[in-house]
Amino acid sequence: MSGTSYIYPSDFVFKHQFDNPLQRLIMMRILSNGSCDGEDERVFDHEVLRQFCCCSKQAMFKEIKALERAGYLKVRKIGALDTDLRVRLEAARGYTITPPGGNQ
Repeated sequence: MSGTSYIYPSDFVFKHQFDNPLQRLIMMRILSNGSCDGEDERVFDHEVLRQFCCCSKQAMFKEIKALERAGYLKVRKIGALDTDLRVRLEAARGYTITPPGGNQ
């Protein structure tokens, strides 16, 4: 962990030295699922994230939990996700990037 402060979540994702490449890949996918500044929650199916990262669910959830413990990410479980007038029963999650010293 570094003592660097980042103003925007996007700066944090691009410049921070994460523990491993999978953590950066997870953060990049979360960042790309919304506005360019990286602010606000991004809601999507965890299977989409797993497919993007080309890893197992176990590896993905392990790194997400590590990012949460480090204070870099907040994750909110959502039971169902409404899309295009249909309700998806698969689990979705809301991800918020929380850089150290940032606006979040």
